[in-house]
Amino acid sequence: MPVKLSIGVAVYNVRENFLRECIKNIKKQLTDETELLLINDCSTDNSGEICNEYAEADSRIRYINMSKNGGLSVVRNRTIEEAKGKWIFFADGDDILSEHSIATALSFCDTDYDIIIHNREIFSGEKGGEQPCRVTELTPLPKEAGREISLSCLCLKPFRPEKYGMTSDAYYHAAWGALYRREFLIENDLKFPVGQKKAQDSVFNTYAYFCAEKIAYLPYKMYYYRKDMQGITQRYSADFTKMIMSLLKHHYKCIEVLYNDDDEIKKIYKNNRVMTFVLDAMRLNFFHKDNPNSRKKRKAEFISFINTEPFKSAVDDFDLNGCDWWGWRLPIAYAKKKKFYALEFAFKHEKPFRIYGGLNSRFGKAFRFLKGKSKK
Repeated sequence: MPVKLSIGVAVYNVRENFLRECIKNIKKQLTDETELLLINDCSTDNSGEICNEYAEADSRIRYINMSKNGGLSVVRNRTIEEAKGKWIFFADGDDILSEHSIATALSFCDTDYDIIIHNREIFSGEKGGEQPCRVTELTPLPKEAGREISLSCLCLKPFRPEKYGMTSDAYYHAAWGALYRREFLIENDLKFPVGQKKAQDSVFNTYAYFCAEKIAYLPYKMYYYRKDMQGITQRYSADFTKMIMSLLKHHYKCIEVLYNDDDEIKKIYKNNRVMTFVLDAMRLNFFHKDNPNSRKKRKAEFISFINTEPFKSAVDDFDLNGCDWWGWRLPIAYAKKKKFYALEFAFKHEKPFRIYGGLNSRFGKAFRFLKGKSKK
């Protein structure tokens, strides 16, 4: 029986209990029309042995051990190469698919869409209960939705999913946020950027949603993303600025190839994506609690970073009006003035700053409301 769905799980030094939970959840759903690819990127723990254990016990599970560590992009690209299914469902080894995800996906596998976006839920600890999917028809999205999603993946331009009948549970930025028709990926030579250590999906999906002719939305939670405070999106990254510079090149290439170096898109990119880079560099590098460098060295690196383009002009030109107090306004205001010690203190005592910011925001809104009332 031909394979309709391939689930590709990327594995690299995953906690054993998380990895086993991920595999077991998929294994119990497998049918003769599905396959599970466990691709190990040269883990240094026992992740490879665990994957091999399951593969030896079930012919529908294939274990692939990479010859050398290449990063998530290489693993995702290998998934596209190895998959036998009409559709590909990317997953990470510490997350969980819905208990009904495979049956749900199979019910729509005979459609001719290029991408099917689905919902997800973020969880920590124990995952909540589920209900089988009651959706009988996919929601087709117009071509313009694909272009808007492409720009959102590239620039972080705000996208209003409700405009197209989608909910906020849809997460199209991540590769695990959708099902992809394998032939569509191959025909358009869509691959993840090799060597890019973080945010690979932003590049891949910028191209994918731009190229897609037919996109559909499935309003059902197919994926459960585990919020792990020790995960890659939270831990200290010594080479974060190097990663950013590499990603900038990929993104600028997208703007050149797909959007003809449009000045308006460059402006949106600077105001959204570049500013996010600045905030993440502060959060995950310069002011992260695990940064081992001396204060003097961290300050010098921070000042050098803030004075480097495109970060300097992005910070200098950024309009703080309307920004939330902690997430953007306070750190960017301090970054504009290069107040290293104030930023260090704020990130070290983030919780009280968040509380103060929340109260300040509420009182400010109340004050503006009363002031407006008094003028009437």
